Amino acid sequence: MKKITIKIIFLSIVLLSLIVGLIYLISWSYFFSSIVCGLFVALVFYEIINSIFKILSHTQQNLEAIANEDYSLKISNKNLPPGIYKPLNKIYETNKTYSQESNSTRLVFERIIDSVDTGILILRSGSTNEIEIFYSNMAFSNLLEIPRYSRWDLLAPNLDAFKKYLELGNWKDVKDVINLSINHKEQVYSFRAFYSKVYEEDYLIVNIDPLQNIVDKKEKEAWYNLMKVMSHEILNTITPINSLSNNLEYLIDSNVDKLGEDFEDIQKSVLTIKNRTKHLIDFVDTYRALTELPTPKKEHVKIFDLIENSLDFLKPMLKEKSIRVNWNVKPENLYFQIDRKQIEQVLINLLTNSVYALENVEDSRIEIKAYQANSKNCLEVIDNGIGIDPKFRRDIFVPFFTTRKSGSGIGLSLSKNIIQSHGGQITLSSEVGLTRFMIQFEI
Repeated sequence: MKKITIKIIFLSIVLLSLIVGLIYLISWSYFFSSIVCGLFVALVFYEIINSIFKILSHTQQNLEAIANEDYSLKISNKNLPPGIYKPLNKIYETNKTYSQESNSTRLVFERIIDSVDTGILILRSGSTNEIEIFYSNMAFSNLLEIPRYSRWDLLAPNLDAFKKYLELGNWKDVKDVINLSINHKEQVYSFRAFYSKVYEEDYLIVNIDPLQNIVDKKEKEAWYNLMKVMSHEILNTITPINSLSNNLEYLIDSNVDKLGEDFEDIQKSVLTIKNRTKHLIDFVDTYRALTELPTPKKEHVKIFDLIENSLDFLKPMLKEKSIRVNWNVKPENLYFQIDRKQIEQVLINLLTNSVYALENVEDSRIEIKAYQANSKNCLEVIDNGIGIDPKFRRDIFVPFFTTRKSGSGIGLSLSKNIIQSHGGQITLSSEVGLTRFMIQFEI
């Protein structure tokens, strides 16, 4: 930066000297020498102008980079004088830092929005009165089973059910319930819209959620709160009883002679109390697993191997009850991004459920399918058992609910929680002779 300043100063002195010399030569009528000197004046003047234009050109280039948020261009002090370089570089660094922080904040908020199960669409309209998509999360596209469009003219035709709320003149806070048919499946959705105006731009934030999901969440929260209270109270009561029964057992064994004929009756009673308290503690611990489910440790799992391992575990039971199992994975090297242990537990739970449903069924069969469809990884467990009574289907995933005398009511409820913690969903369809559990994960 010093060089260019010195150059301009030097050229300016030379130019001034040449002008003085030119005036002198003209006054003494040295025409040829005057012409030569004039050419030198023009040449030096050109160099000065060229140097100034270079400074202006580099200044303009850097200002355009800042205006366009292009921070790949580094401001150089070689082509700019200190008076321009220092403030320009300060503006550049300040804007660069702000841009990086702004982009980081945007990415964080986008990740947050993408992590929720509720479908979110944010629309924006400025002075041009045209609608543009500010942001939409994956859940919005998945719920409506449409691509993730970035242009409003492509997305709008897929939102006819919400059209009256999304037209520019109708932007306002709205809460409504809307029936939608998606791929021939009717479902009721909660629709909420929130209008906001920021810096002369209008924003409409749209939330959609299957109404059943909202009900399930509230229901699950209620069950979890109930289980926590019950677990706490039962354990507080039963733990000292268990401790006392152990002490009584020791005292009885130490005083066999003093107890006489009553020894066996007292011993059996204490053992009964001990066994029942232990059973109750185990029972409570089982249900606590629902509320303390660990976060899935997802990995690339070959679904063929997972099904094979699950069937190996249940092989004795399947053989004993003469149940035929057919399974098919397409393609054979299909991989799911899942927690191997948790999903293996879900598969074992579903298969065990099918085994009990096939009691006293002739030609009992279980079919397992794994495939990809509609941008989702799918896993189905199908049996030709007695089916599930329609009046029980609403409660089949509810904790504690079971139709078996020996059932704990934990298997299907735990399975649903595991699938939901993976961001997937599990659905049931059942009739006599055909019961199907369908699991779907996002690819």
